[in-house]
Amino acid sequence: MQSGDGLVALGISPEAFHQFKERLATVQGPTLLKAYRKDSDEHALPLILVGMYQQKLKTFVLNALQQHWPESIDLAFANVFGLSVSERHILALLSRGCSSEEIARERGSSVATVRQQIKSLLQKLGAKSQVQAATMAASAATAMHTATTKGDLLSAHYDDYPMSIHEVARDQRRIGWRRFGKPSGRPVLFLHGPSFGAGDFPEERRLAVEHGLDVIAVERAGYGRTEPSDKSEDPLESQCHDILAVLESLSITQVTVLCHEVALIPALALTKCEHVRINGIVSVSAAPPFKELEQINAMPAHQAIFIQAARHAPWLARLMIRLLILRMRKLGPEQWPKVIFEGVEPDEHVISRSSLKQGVIAAYGFYVNQLGAGYLEDLRIMIQDWSHLLQTCDLPLKLIHGSSNASTPVSHLRVFHDINPDLPIELIDGEGLTLAVSRTTQVYQTLSAMADTSGTRLLEEPRQLS
Repeated sequence: MQSGDGLVALGISPEAFHQFKERLATVQGPTLLKAYRKDSDEHALPLILVGMYQQKLKTFVLNALQQHWPESIDLAFANVFGLSVSERHILALLSRGCSSEEIARERGSSVATVRQQIKSLLQKLGAKSQVQAATMAASAATAMHTATTKGDLLSAHYDDYPMSIHEVARDQRRIGWRRFGKPSGRPVLFLHGPSFGAGDFPEERRLAVEHGLDVIAVERAGYGRTEPSDKSEDPLESQCHDILAVLESLSITQVTVLCHEVALIPALALTKCEHVRINGIVSVSAAPPFKELEQINAMPAHQAIFIQAARHAPWLARLMIRLLILRMRKLGPEQWPKVIFEGVEPDEHVISRSSLKQGVIAAYGFYVNQLGAGYLEDLRIMIQDWSHLLQTCDLPLKLIHGSSNASTPVSHLRVFHDINPDLPIELIDGEGLTLAVSRTTQVYQTLSAMADTSGTRLLEEPRQLS
């Protein structure tokens, strides 16, 4: 068609168009109109038009029903069935009802060539006849035209790195754990901190796959679905037994450990147990044992007050944590990190990045699910003197720390070296507590390297966990 073409150019008689308008005036909705292509012979198939009237524009809109499909369906025919460009063109002609002779004329090929191409096409589609093939193609085209929504373009950064959720029971307590990365890859035990979930950020799941790591993330006591430890049991010993219960259920006896923040403490405690072989530990943003009061005083006030309360008035710490959770719930899934990072740069800036939004929302429920019971458990093990675990650590241990970490300033890292002078600490310039999510690539590179170099290490004289 060209601009200005009318009914005659479309091959529509005035009588047929009048009947078309009567149908539109009788019943609301589209109707059909039959036309013929220009220069078509008497045996040619009619062109079926779907027509409607738009009152606002005072215009008749006609869409030709040609069994045409968009590029997305064309690509699917190529990928799913392996159809070539020629075979997809022939399939489109079959869906219009064209015969082999008509297809040969349309394509400028011999009838024998077209028939051979149709035979190959039917084999690829798994169809027994041309009718079946044409019906399949027509159905795909019809589905595209009748769909109420065409969907949105999928982002190239779509999260295609899933995480599975599991649980085991220990002494009638539920222990939750997660798994992500490469199945049957090098086993990694991930012990999370209080701030960044346990595999909730897609980037860490992607990197685990890329580095060939099979990551087992145990939900520590009071977080996610793992119930708090019995008050009569030592919290650190209880966490170690929880972790061992998960590893034993998977028959995993040798792992490399990645731990965030306070989780360094149970990671070190595990090295004293004969039931699992620890190849090495990569620790992110860990604070040293609280040897001096100035360590606590240097922390942001809204963080330090919890440490002081846990040391001197546990009942007050429990009350404050409840108030903390109430504020997080008020802020909601997207804004809850403000409770932890408000006023602390560069952490507040990092955690508000749009690229981290999905992980922040996912970590929300993980944190608040048990009304802060996990944070209280962490306080119970943080205020203990765990220096002996560092002194006796005889396996590869790498600490990664941000130079702008407000919770543990660089000057206080000397406590680590006072306890163990040989302890390697890698400082990341300009990063704070959030380097676990801002420098995930660097963290996983270090973890992968440790898993490579420590994979064959044997522990000497394993000791039973007391």
